Amino acid sequence: MKKLLILIPFLTFGFANAQKQSQTKTFPVKIDGTIRNFSGKTIYLHHKWDEINHTDSAKVVNGKFSFNVKSVDPNMYWFTTTNNINEQPNYIFFADAEPLKATVVADSIIYSSVSGGQTQKDYLEYRFMINNFVEMQQKMQADYNEASQAGDMNAMNKIKDEFQGLNTKFIDGLKKFVKSHPKSAVSGFIIYNDLNNPNIPMETVIEALSYIDKSIENTKFIKLATKRVDAIKGTMIGNKATNFSQNSPEGKAISLTDFKGKYVLVDFWASWCGPCRQENPNVVASYKRFKDKGFTVFGVSFDSNKDAWLAAIAKDNLTWPHVSDLKGWGNEAGKIYNISSIPQNLLLDKEGKIVAKNLRGAALDEKLAELIK
Repeated sequence: MKKLLILIPFLTFGFANAQKQSQTKTFPVKIDGTIRNFSGKTIYLHHKWDEINHTDSAKVVNGKFSFNVKSVDPNMYWFTTTNNINEQPNYIFFADAEPLKATVVADSIIYSSVSGGQTQKDYLEYRFMINNFVEMQQKMQADYNEASQAGDMNAMNKIKDEFQGLNTKFIDGLKKFVKSHPKSAVSGFIIYNDLNNPNIPMETVIEALSYIDKSIENTKFIKLATKRVDAIKGTMIGNKATNFSQNSPEGKAISLTDFKGKYVLVDFWASWCGPCRQENPNVVASYKRFKDKGFTVFGVSFDSNKDAWLAAIAKDNLTWPHVSDLKGWGNEAGKIYNISSIPQNLLLDKEGKIVAKNLRGAALDEKLAELIK
């Protein structure tokens, strides 16, 4: 082990674009600033909104500049000294309807500063918390590397345990911030960005969302976070399955929702998958036993060769509906359900809710007998 697993994020702009908003009411974002150590004539202000990158520019006169733009929600912005929205390093801040004062250090832009507005105050508080965790993380990493070079396994194991505790404290710190700032756009950003980690349980994200005040439920980052949570919940037992549609061998589009009113086993498989082919007789037996009692199977193939797919369907006597986009491991339905190995399956009730996953052999028969009286 060379490095410790880290959850603490370094802020980047790799997040998805905003979803379209129906709101049209705007407010002015006014920024007056000074810039040092700069020989250029223009400074740039960037943000993302409505699936579009936005860039504004301001002339620098005697080391001073001013921006006056419009926004729908308190939002994240960043300065650059060139007209490149992805320029690194940059200086990130949040803006709301309150005027802001900026001091930009052109040759060391990360040492710039922006003050004014409650949302920016919240963001600076959040960054202070993050920086503290990063410092602790870096100290632990240095101590771990030193122990590793010395071959001190006891010290290494102790640091690993402490680091897991730091991860827990970090997540707890994020939740505490959101709970104490329920109306802040920064809380929305934390839920969407920092808690967007597969190592963080979805229950944690849902808990954080529950702290958000209803007054900001329709703002940018909360809508993005909620959309992601809804998509993931649609792959979890106890929730309605996320719908998808692909084509049958005949080219007919079939959707998961077409099976409403039936118990359906969504079976992810492929002709080239040995374990899938070995499991097929069990699925066939369950299908024959329960097909007249409101049960069916919906086969989703990870094949890329249509002829091989069709041959396997015929040879294994798989007489239920089948679909595939013929993208192999790139199957779009597989991406929705995060399928990284096959065979896998989902059992849905008559309302489309996921009631079980990965039923093998006799387990499928037993579950169906329990559900279909």
